[in-house]
Amino acid sequence: MTRPDQSIDRNGHTRMTASIGKISLSIRTVQPVLAYISGKGYDSSDFLRSNNVDPSIVRDPEARLPHNVAVSLWLAAGRLTNDPNLGLHVAGGIRPGVYGALDYAVRTCETLGEGLQRLCRYHRFLHDIAETRLSVNGDRAILNHFLPLPGGPPSAVSEYVVASWLLGTRQATGLNWTPLEVRFPHTAPADTSEHKRLFGCSLKFGCERSELVFARELLATPLLKADPALQAILEAHVVAIIERLPKAEAITDAVRRHLAGELGKHQPNLERIAPRMHMTSRTLRRRLDEEGTSFRQILTDVRREMAVRHLLEGRLAIGEIAFLLGFSEPSAFHRAFKHWTGHAPLAYRAAPPQTGS
Repeated sequence: MTRPDQSIDRNGHTRMTASIGKISLSIRTVQPVLAYISGKGYDSSDFLRSNNVDPSIVRDPEARLPHNVAVSLWLAAGRLTNDPNLGLHVAGGIRPGVYGALDYAVRTCETLGEGLQRLCRYHRFLHDIAETRLSVNGDRAILNHFLPLPGGPPSAVSEYVVASWLLGTRQATGLNWTPLEVRFPHTAPADTSEHKRLFGCSLKFGCERSELVFARELLATPLLKADPALQAILEAHVVAIIERLPKAEAITDAVRRHLAGELGKHQPNLERIAPRMHMTSRTLRRRLDEEGTSFRQILTDVRREMAVRHLLEGRLAIGEIAFLLGFSEPSAFHRAFKHWTGHAPLAYRAAPPQTGS
């Protein structure tokens, strides 16, 4: 099945192309941010059009967006609203049913622990490869989210995920409970007062995953809408939807995913990644050629996309971005970014080109 995809061109703009096997996510995952900007007085349809997305897609509850299109929408929403706590504020507006059948399948479980287990088991309903896991360590339970792609989730998305877990479980249990600790993979913002207000607990940044840590005993908490018979029907519906999703992952996407563990640690190269994909270097090179690309091109695309994202988020210094992208020194990053976009990194951060212009 062919779906629209979005990529960043040499000028840092976005364009829609056709692609097969691309990583996708449910349209339901971006509807909360669309509702938020609408509440701020912006036209969500105009917002989607300005970011090269057909507004009619929101009318199909089972529609899916390419992952990088969804990322671009979150970043664009942050620029539009100039809200440094976008993820927290979007989560504040979530209501029961925001994730459709999966949401109700979770809320009709008998206990919070059973509901969270369903969320983890059927997370592909929301995203092709993002991982959500529930673990128990002594008297603590940990719900975590990990995106095995270069750069991971934007900071606003990471904060939205953890905040939505907290607020959603409060709604489902009727308890105004407080976590023991929350953890984020991105760097700490200059002002964490909004985080402290919402979570009311210890905050940690620069972690490997987004995590919500809470008392293990909460897992036994009954859910207000528990209904075993209805839950079974809803779960079967969720499974049926997941089974209809495309199974294949393009080799190009798999290479991009493996680069997530290389950038900032090693000098990424095809010879290092091929064995992880159970291929010889020669086979991987041939498969990429069949998809019309190369390892060098993928690496360039990943670095460019991550550079643009970090510059727009504004939390990392230029030197830090250069290191994360695997450049030997900031000057090499400056030259590469100027070649990719026609702009120096600082100039791009100060005045990014308008999407779709």
